[in-house]
Amino acid sequence: MERLLVVWCPQLLQEQERGREARAFDAVVGTLARLATRVDPVRPGVCAVPTRGPSRYFGGDAALLDLVAEALARGVPGVEAGTGVADGLFAGVLAARAATDAGAVLVAPGGTPAFLAPWPITTLERPELADLLGRLGIRTLGAFAALPTPHVLARFGTDGARCQRVAQGVDGELPGFRVPGRARLRPPEAGARQGGFWGDSAGADTQAAQAVAAVQGLLGPESVVRGRLQGGRSPGQRARLVPFAGPGDPGGGPGGPWPGQVPPPAPALVLDRPLPALLVDAEGRTVGVSGGGMATSAPARLSVAGGPWADLAGWAGPWPTDERWWSVRGRRRQARMQVATAGGTAHLLTRERGAWWLEATYD
Repeated sequence: MERLLVVWCPQLLQEQERGREARAFDAVVGTLARLATRVDPVRPGVCAVPTRGPSRYFGGDAALLDLVAEALARGVPGVEAGTGVADGLFAGVLAARAATDAGAVLVAPGGTPAFLAPWPITTLERPELADLLGRLGIRTLGAFAALPTPHVLARFGTDGARCQRVAQGVDGELPGFRVPGRARLRPPEAGARQGGFWGDSAGADTQAAQAVAAVQGLLGPESVVRGRLQGGRSPGQRARLVPFAGPGDPGGGPGGPWPGQVPPPAPALVLDRPLPALLVDAEGRTVGVSGGGMATSAPARLSVAGGPWADLAGWAGPWPTDERWWSVRGRRRQARMQVATAGGTAHLLTRERGAWWLEATYD
């Protein structure tokens, strides 16, 4: 999890008509840019700096916090700014919020779960979740983090499970916290690219995120999407396109368990429409899958979409699935098998309703 220094400016969280807050926030970002090669404007009034390079250069996180406080007091007078360092954006923001009254807050590496534990559940910015948890007597992040994860997933869904991972300090950022459409697009300064010591390519990810934010500001948040891994048994089910939400946008994660899921590696090409296939053994008989989930014979040859036959060099599986078994109309029984041809091509086949289909191909 990335360690971040976060600056929280409570006066600049909302932009007024004349834009004074936006100009002041730009000054805050510019001041930080003189100390670090990467500054991430997370949302109005909140920005973050990865500490890996700057802390190493200036002598540690505490020294970096002192330097940032001095630079902000000198470069942006009159702007209240709390600063904090922690593992992950969520804990970093809370550290900076706490710092507005008590000076800079430094959360030791690995100390995020203990730091988060006493904070109220409302800091997750999920009113419905906070209301439901409150009725159950769960009012702090620590109490929420201690709940059994399977129960949280079953009761509160995927978003609730993600929030619990943040409360546990496993994930560092809440989905939807960033507001990239409000970030100013800053042209990169000449010679600004620097790698190695600073831990990345001098903010290339941030610059790309700001460019995407500008597109979203013009065309809407749904105009730019990115791939996200989610739960599912087939490769097609596990890939999902979601609106881009910044460089720290977490994946949904595979979740689990998913009985019948094909083991890694993932295929390189997943077909939108599976192609019909014929899979036979050495005697020319169609290979089937028994009720117990076993192949009826050893696969020997494969033909796809009526094409030429290819000899097989190996195979694995099958992996049977029985989805929605409780539904008369919605029940779906499948079995997947990996096959490798003698020519060096590997495929993922699906057996459904008495026929084989080519679902994906491996690189």
